[in-house]
Amino acid sequence: MVAEEDTQALRGVEGMDLLHRVVSTVNECLGEAAIFGLNPPLEPLGTVDVLKAINNGSSKGGPTGRHWVLDPVDGTLGFVRGDQYAVALAMIEEGEVVLGVLGCPNYPLRKEWLNYHHRYYQLMLKLSPPGSGVWSKGYVLSTQKGSGQVWMEPLVNDIIKLGLSNVARPVSVSAIDDPALATFCEPVEKANSSHSFTAGLAHSLGLSNHPLRVYSMAKYAAIARGDAEIFMKFARAGYKEKIWDHAAGVLIIQEAGGVVTDAGGSPLDFSKGIYLEGLDRGIIACSGARLHEKIIAAVDASWDSSEL
Repeated sequence: MVAEEDTQALRGVEGMDLLHRVVSTVNECLGEAAIFGLNPPLEPLGTVDVLKAINNGSSKGGPTGRHWVLDPVDGTLGFVRGDQYAVALAMIEEGEVVLGVLGCPNYPLRKEWLNYHHRYYQLMLKLSPPGSGVWSKGYVLSTQKGSGQVWMEPLVNDIIKLGLSNVARPVSVSAIDDPALATFCEPVEKANSSHSFTAGLAHSLGLSNHPLRVYSMAKYAAIARGDAEIFMKFARAGYKEKIWDHAAGVLIIQEAGGVVTDAGGSPLDFSKGIYLEGLDRGIIACSGARLHEKIIAAVDASWDSSEL
């Protein structure tokens, strides 16, 4: 397994309190395994068991074999602020992403709510509670390479408790291929991406919709669901993209009907270890091939004048 987190922060006297809280949370979650059709362990896990499990994520990946790729909290700042974050899991076989699962605990089902902080629409849900069987606590997207389908189902599922089944529903990308009508996503953090370049690019394309700035891989979810059409990320010099920040999301967009490449139009290469090596300038994800071609052309036309 290739995973972003390790046990460094959990060791020593300074990490003891955090370690105890992690172990407690792990066992609390495992205690609910039966709700989801899984067998819980016969006994609660101890600190050594949890540390060993976390250290199983120390693989460096590569072009051969099978690797699970896990980002347990993608969008840490969003998580801390009570906003958008994601739990991302992918499987890579022989350097190709073949399975993608993306959990978005704070992502609303209604597109218009994305413009508000999560705490705001959670307050609205308390004031006007949804009816029985309505999803209100996030969702999970999942897909398999070559399936041509992406499925969405509730993350916290009151419907399961009602004894109902087949609650998953298919999602697909938007049909919009005119940049002027499209909505584009970009990272919230300016440290990891150039907002000025994407803003200038959006202006040159005639994009009139306000950009959707979302923490984490929830941006990939937004495109796969049809809530947005474009995701552009152009990292500043020296920043290297990691595979766990993109693997699950890339496959989910592709199987939902979208396109993801680097800024040169080449597929992202997940076979080089933990980094996306050989990336041409940045990452561009679009809801369709025609829109993607227009964005690539616009990037090429604007790049020489940028300061990236």
